[in-house]
Amino acid sequence: MIQRSPKPEIMPGDLIQQLKAQDIHPFGSAELLKFEQHMTRYFEREYERWRGNDNPPEHYGVSSFQGDIASKDTCRQSIDHYDQDLEIYRKFLDPDYMCYTMGFFGATNQSPAIDPDISLSDAQTRKFDLIIERADIADRQHILELGCGFGGFSKYLLNRFPEIELTVVNPCEVQAGYIKGTLMADESIPGSRIKLIAEFFDDLSPHDLGTGRFDRVISIGVLEAVTNLDKLFNLIARVLKPGGKTLHHFIVSADTIPNFLNAENTRMQNYFPGGHIWPYSEARRHNNHLDFVDSWFMNGLNYWKTLDEWHQRFWAAITDLYPATLDISAVKEWNDYFVLCKTMFNPNEGKSYGVGHFLYQKKLTD
Repeated sequence: MIQRSPKPEIMPGDLIQQLKAQDIHPFGSAELLKFEQHMTRYFEREYERWRGNDNPPEHYGVSSFQGDIASKDTCRQSIDHYDQDLEIYRKFLDPDYMCYTMGFFGATNQSPAIDPDISLSDAQTRKFDLIIERADIADRQHILELGCGFGGFSKYLLNRFPEIELTVVNPCEVQAGYIKGTLMADESIPGSRIKLIAEFFDDLSPHDLGTGRFDRVISIGVLEAVTNLDKLFNLIARVLKPGGKTLHHFIVSADTIPNFLNAENTRMQNYFPGGHIWPYSEARRHNNHLDFVDSWFMNGLNYWKTLDEWHQRFWAAITDLYPATLDISAVKEWNDYFVLCKTMFNPNEGKSYGVGHFLYQKKLTD
């Protein structure tokens, strides 16, 4: 059974009425809970409709083997979601790592229950530990992270491994600026240990990144924006050292859901244009350039809980954010976004829609 987060502190009554007049209802309110239940039932029916569907995306006119790595136009539009005022993200993300991807709260398909004693920051470090274990990351390695967000995983690696070296790629101005002002300005971390490339990774060649340079390539919450996985894995294969490994953490559906294969067919187009939710089986088909090693499905209730925590923190800070940083339309947009995302992960005890971890190794013949 899902345990809800506590309601945020009571807001001034005039503010509540002002927002309600615009059909904006706060976290934990009866109106919003009713809407969340409605959306959850919708996704329950959708997942049941496609339960057991193992058709490949090509069956629905979508391919992860063709085209550019990612659409330049839609990628730049998606960046808008990450390039808003830094203060917004400070208010709802965890205070230690500013991590804008799923934390691990202990839910598995075998035991789909959230551990109520795990904090948001602890859930992020638990996820980091899983990635480190599964990718076999060790000290003195050179790691390439594609789409590093606010640098939370980088921060964790730099603190845990005193001789690890990182190259991180992020074209987002706000996130790159945050990394420059925090990790790269930290005098306790030698500058030689972290290098930031503030560009789209699909604009970079193996020569730009370094052919045969990296022990590990990691991405967390990136492959949802990738159209041609085959082309990306070809790039990764060329920058890995012999024996190198690559692990990718991204949202997947347990079954093939045609409407999710392209964001243009869903409301997610409003937030992540050009995005794709690949079925869990899809990434395992990609062994042209890398040897597929293993994969893990992470129960979606972990993401539900992460989003619920973000949603609660957002509303706890609403008097700071509105109207100083967000206008009323932006408050509604963020509120709708949290609800939409939460209710996608909630149905079927998190077993229909979650996150996949996919591990590959550089081919011995490369």
